[in-house]
Amino acid sequence: MSVNDGVGPVPTEGFTTAPASDLGEIHNWNELLYFFNHTLPECHLELREDTKQVILFVLYLAIFVAGLVENLLVICVTWRRGARAGLPDVYVLNMAVADLGIVLSLPVWMLEVTLDYTWLWGSFSCRLTHYFYFTSMYSSIFFLVCLSIDRYVTLSDTSPSWRRHQHRLRRAVCAGVWVLSAIIPLPEVVHIQLVESSEPMCLFMAPFETYSAWALAVALSTTVLGFLLPFPLLVVFNVLTACRLRREGWPEGRRHCLLVCAYVVIFAVCWLPYHVTLLLLTLHGTHVSLHCYLVHLLYFFYDVIDCFAMLHCVVNPILYNFLSPRFRRQLLSAVVHYLPKARAGADGRASSFSSSSTQHSIVITKEGALPAAAGPQDHPSLNF
Repeated sequence: MSVNDGVGPVPTEGFTTAPASDLGEIHNWNELLYFFNHTLPECHLELREDTKQVILFVLYLAIFVAGLVENLLVICVTWRRGARAGLPDVYVLNMAVADLGIVLSLPVWMLEVTLDYTWLWGSFSCRLTHYFYFTSMYSSIFFLVCLSIDRYVTLSDTSPSWRRHQHRLRRAVCAGVWVLSAIIPLPEVVHIQLVESSEPMCLFMAPFETYSAWALAVALSTTVLGFLLPFPLLVVFNVLTACRLRREGWPEGRRHCLLVCAYVVIFAVCWLPYHVTLLLLTLHGTHVSLHCYLVHLLYFFYDVIDCFAMLHCVVNPILYNFLSPRFRRQLLSAVVHYLPKARAGADGRASSFSSSSTQHSIVITKEGALPAAAGPQDHPSLNF
């Protein structure tokens, strides 16, 4: 997305704040832009916009292809497990659906960048695309938090009441996350409009008189709900989970602790630059004064930083699914299941032998212990 798609101020790169007396004579956006372009000084910075557009297109395309394949595989494998899925897998499934929603919006941003931020798909799609993107973004973040909390609760709470009601509670939490994620973007999306200038552009256009207040409110709510609240929860519950794993001496406890640290670090790396840039651009000119060259750089690289934040759609399936030996076995099983069956001389003998050998291998690997379905597990499934 461009800096004007959704939150963020109207680009006035390199401009200083105008005197109040001059601004008092300005009554609409056209007069304000004319005032900026003809009255205020600029600083010149040689930055290649065409090179940035090529890099953005390649990044969007790579994230789209990788994210589409990974999240579709996660959804298919998790859905195929059905009743055999692990306890927290309902959050993994919903997170994959949310990440897939973000990925499916990428072709629009790719075309917008290629067309130099010209919007060709009408006013309704302007709002709908942004609403779809922001809903998917918030739900993906919230499901990450839910998964971190659920892992710790599952590990520490073994009461019969929790075991009895955990599935119903998880479904209620997922429904609540989707509803909340659908409500949060509404104040922002209602102010996104298709602006008909020399080229149509899809911009955040709050009422002119209260634009600064609206832009600040939207930026702060995005940062608070998208980072400042989720990140401490992720840190606290993942650290508690890691400490519990080490204290109880889980098998591969060190590997699990490294994964827990990776969850926190990846979230911060993806989202912190985006929110810092968003706040600086929103506060510039009204609450803080940034150097002209810094403002130019922030506006220029905002799209790249925003695109970099979308990498979580590619990283999440890897961290939460593909690094798990259990998921890789289930993925391989799903692939083998859909491969064309080899023709055998006798129709019944080949499948009977395959079934017998599979069952026999399960008995051998579980020698001296009950099969997993027949007895309680030593530890709850945490989907590592």
